[in-house]
Amino acid sequence: MTSTLPSRSMIDRMFFALVTRGWDTDKVSGYRGRMRSYMVDLPVEIIESFKLVDVKATGLLTHVSLMIAGLGLVAPLVASHKLEVGVLVFEIGIYLLIAVGCLRCLSVFHLKEFDVPQDKLLQLVEHELILRRELFSLCIRASIIFTILVFLTLPILFFWEPGAGQ
Repeated sequence: MTSTLPSRSMIDRMFFALVTRGWDTDKVSGYRGRMRSYMVDLPVEIIESFKLVDVKATGLLTHVSLMIAGLGLVAPLVASHKLEVGVLVFEIGIYLLIAVGCLRCLSVFHLKEFDVPQDKLLQLVEHELILRRELFSLCIRASIIFTILVFLTLPILFFWEPGAGQ
């Protein structure tokens, strides 16, 4: 189903068509109702917990993005040997994995997930909340450890001269 709203850009109409592919008119028009039902049926503490994880994962994702950018910027200054490059690539790779974890913590429920029986909805949401909170906890711990690792390795990489002392 495609949208023909005149106030939307062509790219927005293309995105809408992409994300609603295979949907009939009832599914599009009933979307808000399913969202409302989802918000009404869930306990407030679960909704607030999702919000808290979202905010924290967003903050961590910002830190991780800056660390990746920073490592990329300093790489030419500190990496002149394959071992040095390998250390930086490893650190960037770890931060990319942490970023994937943060993005998973921010993922949005799919419409089909709202179509479960009422007694299964709470179970599904509780499972998702456990997954996001524990994944975020793992990501924050990994980020702390690897930020300390970067703090320790950058000066070493900067001052170390490959082949010196041989």
